[in-house]
Amino acid sequence: MESLRELFWAGQMAYMTEVFMPIIIGVAIFFPVLIALFAFGFGRRYLLWKVGQPDNRSDRWFTRLMTTLAVAIANVRIMRVKELYPGLMHALIFGGTALLVVGKIIRLFSFGGITTPPQAVYLIASLIAEIGAVLIFIGGGMAIYRRYIKKPSRLDTVPDDTLVFVWAFILVLTGFMIKGYRIASSEVIPVDWAIWSPVGYLFSNAFPSFLTEIRNEILVWHRVLFHTIPAFVFLGYIWLNRSRLQHVLISPLNVFFRSLKPKGALTPIDLETAETFGVSEVQQFTWKQLLDLDACTRCGRCQDVCPANLSGKALSPKKVIQDLKTHLYEVYPVPLVRKAVESRPDMATEVITEEVIWDCTTCRACQQACPVYIEHIDKIVDMRRSLTLERSQLPDAAQQALQCLSAREHPWRGTTATRTDWADGLEIKILSEDSDIDILYWVGCTAALEDRNMKVSAATAKILQAAGINFGILGIEESCCGDPARRMGDEYQFQTLCEKNIEILKGYNIKKIITTCPHCFNTLKHEYPQFGGNFEVIHHTQFLLDLIREGKIKPGNL
Repeated sequence: MESLRELFWAGQMAYMTEVFMPIIIGVAIFFPVLIALFAFGFGRRYLLWKVGQPDNRSDRWFTRLMTTLAVAIANVRIMRVKELYPGLMHALIFGGTALLVVGKIIRLFSFGGITTPPQAVYLIASLIAEIGAVLIFIGGGMAIYRRYIKKPSRLDTVPDDTLVFVWAFILVLTGFMIKGYRIASSEVIPVDWAIWSPVGYLFSNAFPSFLTEIRNEILVWHRVLFHTIPAFVFLGYIWLNRSRLQHVLISPLNVFFRSLKPKGALTPIDLETAETFGVSEVQQFTWKQLLDLDACTRCGRCQDVCPANLSGKALSPKKVIQDLKTHLYEVYPVPLVRKAVESRPDMATEVITEEVIWDCTTCRACQQACPVYIEHIDKIVDMRRSLTLERSQLPDAAQQALQCLSAREHPWRGTTATRTDWADGLEIKILSEDSDIDILYWVGCTAALEDRNMKVSAATAKILQAAGINFGILGIEESCCGDPARRMGDEYQFQTLCEKNIEILKGYNIKKIITTCPHCFNTLKHEYPQFGGNFEVIHHTQFLLDLIREGKIKPGNL
């Protein structure tokens, strides 16, 4: 006798209707409830995101879509060499869930015998679903080992995590039990069930054969009570209880709306129209910054690469995001009502302490490691701006550096060097004396004023001369690019320096700039265009490499 489709029963309309009609009715009852719970849970988050300030993230939608698909489906930000185990674990769980869902969707067409596609379709769907379930078991086992046995310090396990593991395990297990019972109670000869439903076939050996009169009733109640209802309750719990599994939808949204501005470029403040400078209350963040809080999966990758955290300081990028998320829901506790509580802790000194805010070096290691493009740096800098510009609450070292910037246009308090001491005897053009140059060498404060780094600027200049490059320097006209002021939250002083420098550069008709300092490189290349300063900026290491490739200079033996 030929084995039938994956349902493993004959396909007569009356028989199939008798078995599946109660299930169809159950789905018809629970599905609207599930949709309502989803609308409630997602609606609450959407309304909270809208509490934030405007932020245009709708440009270059095709680029955004391709990135989202690459991250959400291909796991390109998760599967990394240094993170191979958790990356593989996630890929197995995600891939297994996708296969299981595909197999289940195909089987939906069999409800009530309404459709009768070729038997091969159901057989393949059965195998796909079982492969998916096995992958979920493997990935879930890896997750359990990592979270409960290996216990890396970056992971914090909460009751919701344990509940998700147990619940998912029960759902997959009961699915196999249902299929095993169907096989055990079927009258169809099991010629190829071990091929198309290998795990279900193994489970079938644990079930006795039941009388035909009661097997349908047992199957229906087993499916409804032990599988269908728990599945609907589980899905409802995810959205009603702010479970971490919501990242299945929210994290791809966050990836889609990620920042497309150059890496390292901070968002400017319109000093003429801004009502506040920086962020001191959670609703002053943009809607995208609030979306970040919900999209965070607490994976801890940001924490593992943070140099401040690794050096034992109080800063944990992961904890910053999670503390801000908790604060957001404490400030707006009533679901679907955007009304803030009046009494709340100070966000920039209590929710996130001043020590944490000033520990950050703005290196962006956290953002580079984050698989879902959480933007930590802008939030920390925004809180710094509030502390600096509105409260004047900043560490002594930062205050002294800003005072030095204001008085001497460089942050190196105590230095006695001038901007051109390093160039003594090198016969370098100074633009105020001779502006006929092809390239400006922007030396920067450190290479010009710090004793050890003066050797770098002098060596760079000698190499440029040896290569026959027509270059010059600004000399005493060169000021700090403003990077320290901006990263310390003093946007006003940054913009003052920035606009002054742009005016000088445009006055000399500068088109191309070489920098030594990486901070100057980032600021001139990525942040000056925000204020009309569009120049071709290249770091001296890259420029020297190009000279080597062109044969203009040849490195000697070391």
